[in-house]
Amino acid sequence: MPSDPPRPCPPLVDAHCHLLAEEFGGGPGPVLGEGRAAGIVRFVTAAVLPEEWEPSLALARAHSDVSCVLGVHPWYCGRTSPECLKSLPEALERGAVGVGEIGLDTVTDRTPFDLQLDFFRRQLAVAREMTLPVVLHCRKAFNETLAVLKGEGAPARGGLVHSFAGSAEVAESFMEHGFMFSLGGILTYRNSPRRAQALRRIYPDALLLETDAPDIPPVERHGLGPNTPANILYNLRAASEILEVSEEEIACKTTNNAEKLFGFRHEPAF
Repeated sequence: MPSDPPRPCPPLVDAHCHLLAEEFGGGPGPVLGEGRAAGIVRFVTAAVLPEEWEPSLALARAHSDVSCVLGVHPWYCGRTSPECLKSLPEALERGAVGVGEIGLDTVTDRTPFDLQLDFFRRQLAVAREMTLPVVLHCRKAFNETLAVLKGEGAPARGGLVHSFAGSAEVAESFMEHGFMFSLGGILTYRNSPRRAQALRRIYPDALLLETDAPDIPPVERHGLGPNTPANILYNLRAASEILEVSEEEIACKTTNNAEKLFGFRHEPAF
């Protein structure tokens, strides 16, 4: 297993992280600095509950290289009410680049599936109405998610299936609805032929890189504290080894894909 820290390889986009997570007790400033030093030119932080919407927008206003997506995560639907979604469009209009993190999860026991489904459908409708991409959490719910997309329609700008763990065939089905895919720490577990096949199918036009910080650290950083955006370099290196493509090319392709999906352009941070 490679143990030496990878070198910075700009430009990179961390397409999915949670910069307001309590694991970053000192606030997002230090992890943003470390991420920039690693070559990240854009961080996309995802809100998971209504109380995170305004702080996420404020963080994006304060840092020109931070963007945010706003939504209610399927794990937390039971901690709020569908009524909160009436204020989602107004929040999104204040600068969000997508609706997320939303989706379905058949594994969790935190939220009844019927409630997840109600929230997912409502938020998907908001994304369609506002012509915004969605960021999906989809854990062992590919068939259920695809059924909703097929029956009700995907947003015109598609979306992102984050932490994608499906097959090449599942990827094909989502791509028919305009979706891209981000992979993070799971890339560093290099022993999955199925994942390698899926990765080869979605690269170069539908792959983004993520960290999902503070969760799912790369294998090289397991047990060494919360995952941080700077660890995207380990994910990049793993993708390069699996695809047998240079890190520089993958960095360029995934950054371009992120800019296409979310509609931003990277600028130097000051």
